[in-house]
Amino acid sequence: MTTDFSFRGVACPKGEADVACWGVSEAKGAFKRMYFKLPHLADDEVRIKVLHAGLCHSDCFKVDQEWGQNVVFPVVPGHEIVAEIDKVGAKVTKFKHGDLVSFGVYRDCCGSCEPCRRGDDQLCSNCPYKLTYDPYLGGYSTYMHVKAGFVYFLPKSIPKERAAPILCAGATVFAPLKRWSKPGIRCGIIGIGGLGHMAIQLASKMGMQVVALSTQPSKEAEAKKFGAHEFVCSKNEEQMKHLCTKEPLDLVINTAFIPDITNYMYAVKAGGCFVEVALPEVDKPIIFNNLDVVGNQKIYTGSNVGSRTEVEATLNFCEKFGVYPMTENYSWAELPKAYKRLHDSAPRYRCVVDVASTFDDL
Repeated sequence: MTTDFSFRGVACPKGEADVACWGVSEAKGAFKRMYFKLPHLADDEVRIKVLHAGLCHSDCFKVDQEWGQNVVFPVVPGHEIVAEIDKVGAKVTKFKHGDLVSFGVYRDCCGSCEPCRRGDDQLCSNCPYKLTYDPYLGGYSTYMHVKAGFVYFLPKSIPKERAAPILCAGATVFAPLKRWSKPGIRCGIIGIGGLGHMAIQLASKMGMQVVALSTQPSKEAEAKKFGAHEFVCSKNEEQMKHLCTKEPLDLVINTAFIPDITNYMYAVKAGGCFVEVALPEVDKPIIFNNLDVVGNQKIYTGSNVGSRTEVEATLNFCEKFGVYPMTENYSWAELPKAYKRLHDSAPRYRCVVDVASTFDDL
């Protein structure tokens, strides 16, 4: 594998740079301002001016190398992006200067492998650098060069200052909900956080009976405000027993990493489906009762963000039904503060940095 990553941009003094970033130079390092000179804009690329950048907890996993030691430093995270088109490549016809757009978790795919051919381009098996950042520069930046084929128009009715998390958190839960759901079924959402608060809203708007599950009883009122019809405190043995024996679930979307999901699997109906969208640290196994799963023909599966088609469908659904993330918004200078809140799992419920409107060029 190459050790020359100049294709992402070259670090340079501030006076020579055409992009400013927040990044880290080593695992678990502190964020500092960085400057790069971007490469020539390719014919199939667009140059985007970042307006708003969402912070995702997966950024913490990357920076802390909890998914492996292969992170290319310095790393500039960020894969939830609202932007405007600044310049288009010679072969790009879909976009023009000034268009309001969005950009998410994936930047590339081969287009010819089996997953790509069936429409699951997020599962591409041949593209070594398909993720938006690492080694490329991510959305904690003022500008980016990205392939036009992975850019989406942002529907005008979605508040742009709240829209960025839809590209990751929204799509990550929308895709499996759409894939496995039917109107009227009982759908459990485990975890009321960055992913979970979106999942509750989306499942409710899809016509499902939504049951929110959390270890924190204090989140009941907010869960119901998001659209949950019922709330179960998973630490309450009586509530969990009633759920498992009297009113089990057709579908469960798990947005929280839980090493032992045995009791949650008991809450799934025979023939029902349990979907993991939470990503653990590397080499952390999941525990459940296999006899229960096999004997009751339950499905245990995962879901990885969404294809480009599913991401676009997420944006359109959110526009149609008014589903928006709850965000805390920060200035460019406050990005390290926002990241610390993210790392501490403190936000209600996603952090967004307003890049272009607050950029201070220090």
